[in-house]
Amino acid sequence: MKRVAVVGGGIFGATAAIYAARAGHEVHLFEKESDVLQAASGINQYRLHRGYHYPRSSDTARSAKEADVSFRDEYREAVIENGRHIYAIAKEGSLVAPEAFLAFCREQGLEVKEIPAEPHLVPNLVALVVEGEESWMDPAALRRVVLKKLKESGVELHLNTRATPEMLESFDTVVLATYARLNELVPPEVDVTQEYQYEVCEKPVVRLSGLENIGIVVLDGPFMCADPWGDSGLHVLGNVVHAIHATNIGRTPIIPENLAPLLDRGLIKNPPITKIQDFIASGSQYIPALGTAEHVGSLFTIRTVLPRLEKTDARPTIVTKLSDRYIRIFSGKIGNCVEAAKEVVALL
Repeated sequence: MKRVAVVGGGIFGATAAIYAARAGHEVHLFEKESDVLQAASGINQYRLHRGYHYPRSSDTARSAKEADVSFRDEYREAVIENGRHIYAIAKEGSLVAPEAFLAFCREQGLEVKEIPAEPHLVPNLVALVVEGEESWMDPAALRRVVLKKLKESGVELHLNTRATPEMLESFDTVVLATYARLNELVPPEVDVTQEYQYEVCEKPVVRLSGLENIGIVVLDGPFMCADPWGDSGLHVLGNVVHAIHATNIGRTPIIPENLAPLLDRGLIKNPPITKIQDFIASGSQYIPALGTAEHVGSLFTIRTVLPRLEKTDARPTIVTKLSDRYIRIFSGKIGNCVEAAKEVVALL
């Protein structure tokens, strides 16, 4: 049995802690916020990906589809099964042609039903509309399930605790799962910090009339998506261009002073900074209902991706043994958290 410290109480860190504890190790999970799943794990599109979203990265699509099964098995109580998942290929500006998207779905074994006339989309702006088979996650339910499993597995949870090198000295193994802060606790003697692309993102939450239990994604390029926000009856908007308020490539995120107070604070009503009008203007071209959407508030967080992957938009999950004591989890899509946890346990 080892004494294991997991740093970062997002879905990847929490799941790794649960699996390590189940394997018989003494596990301590450190989270600087007042609860788990407060940052990017709790602020995203809440889609349990099966691959449709990544027609330019077969590896990401394949990984998402394979991981979907293990995530459902572990966190079934937080999965929302009902609803429609609509994917549309834009007539202009898409990096993937309709025929190529359909071929991609066939190759990946992704079920699609072509929709000749989708009333929620402007027909002359989309070249293809299909309905896929996916699910969403309810963030509130996922947090409850994670907390329950942490307790049941015997993980010692330390909230409101920012881990320091001194705190970690007594542990046999340290698992770094801090996403946007992955380089902060890498010890100098290991010297394996890595460059990432950091994006300060806004996720507007809106009330959309007539789109209850419907998610729409316009592919594949500078477009947008709208997904249900758990069982709230509201939608979360995503936009490849307008969601990003600031970005940098480096070893740490550079956060503008005016955005820092907004990060990872849940739903902020009437945020002092917002691009909601840009979301509405660009998105309503495709989804008319967005033109009359009510802006309830916005969520802000830092998204971390590997740099210079615009060509493929790949989102890998990478578990790396940095040294005899340190393991790093670079988080891709949320659905891959269970597979990543299994990799961590194998390295302990």
